[in-house]
Amino acid sequence: MALISSSECEKLLALTGELYTIGEADGFPQSILRSLQTIIPHEFGGCHLIDPSRHFIAACYEPERPPLPAHHKDFWRLAETHPLNRVLFAHPPRAWKLSDVISRQAFHLTELYNALYRPLQVDCELVAVLPDQQVSGAFLLISLHRQRDDFSERDRTALNLLLPHIAGARRRLQERAAKGSVNGASAPGEESAFAEWLRERTPWELTRRECEVLFWLCQGKTNAEIGSILGIAERTAETHALHIYPKMGVENRYTAIATLNRFAAAGNH
Repeated sequence: MALISSSECEKLLALTGELYTIGEADGFPQSILRSLQTIIPHEFGGCHLIDPSRHFIAACYEPERPPLPAHHKDFWRLAETHPLNRVLFAHPPRAWKLSDVISRQAFHLTELYNALYRPLQVDCELVAVLPDQQVSGAFLLISLHRQRDDFSERDRTALNLLLPHIAGARRRLQERAAKGSVNGASAPGEESAFAEWLRERTPWELTRRECEVLFWLCQGKTNAEIGSILGIAERTAETHALHIYPKMGVENRYTAIATLNRFAAAGNH
């Protein structure tokens, strides 16, 4: 492990404190990337909720400069060829450099580089994944990118030291979202009353089944658990959830819960 100076330790401690002050789940990825920029300088960063087995990604980039990799028509096919895949998902949470597994010259010859990295003018990467505590097979993926100047062992150490705190801060937000105002006085805690509350207080026009799925999403249940509760297949529960998100104007369960909590809070003022 590379040595961290006392001044850098102070920065890491300050950044760790900032992580636990993040108040909104849907703003968490941007906050992480902006905080990391102060301790690990990079030109382009991503912080995504990703489920490779289902080809699902809720992407967040900082800065959002086109062309964004997740928008590429062949993104998933190309992502499956990433040189770090062999070690990245097998050893979380741990930071890896692209140069750990492939030389820069060899990387420049790959289709992945020419389709996704070259347009952004980056060819160095420091990346780590954190397993999602609520959705089996999903991860929070953090990737930092540079051109020419590779990340150092000091950069790797800094990210490794921060990963447990990033995971802890995110878990705190997830638990608060699942147990917050949806379960309190702001919105009904019973499934039938919840559906009626949604119809009266929100503009989303969800079907009865979608209301039921959203209710159990807010209780922190996985798609498999929701399917078991409602007597439907896991994939059917997932399909209902994927219909809910665009109606609410969100991308995933976490931003759905945060949005619902904001409606609930507004309705009590």
